[in-house]
Amino acid sequence: MGVYVSVTGFRPHRGLLRLARFWWHTLRAVRQARSAPGNLGVVLRPVDGVYHTLTVWTDEASMRAYVRSGAHRRAMLGFRDLGGGRTLGFAADTEPDWDTAYARWQREAREV
Repeated sequence: MGVYVSVTGFRPHRGLLRLARFWWHTLRAVRQARSAPGNLGVVLRPVDGVYHTLTVWTDEASMRAYVRSGAHRRAMLGFRDLGGGRTLGFAADTEPDWDTAYARWQREAREV
C-alpha cells in the first residue's frame, strides 16, 4: 500500500498585514489537515523565507477532498494577494522523510 505526498512552498509578499493574514490562514488549514480523513501527517518548515508544508495522505482523493474544502479552500481564494508558491504531489511506496520530499520539490515543483 502506498501513500500520496504533497509538498508546497509559499513565499508571502512583504508587509505585516499580509504576513498576519498568511499565518491566520495557515494555522486554520493545518488544523483542518491534521484532522482530515486520510491524513497521515503534516510537517511545517521554513527554508530561506519560503514556508513549506509536507502532508502525507492515504490516497490522492483524500488530499483533493481536503484541498477543496473548509479552511484550505478559503485560504486559496485569496492566496495570490498574499504571495506565490510552488507545489508538488506524487505517489510513493512509503512516507518520505523531509529531506527526500524537499529535494524532490526543488527539482519538480510547479508554480501555482
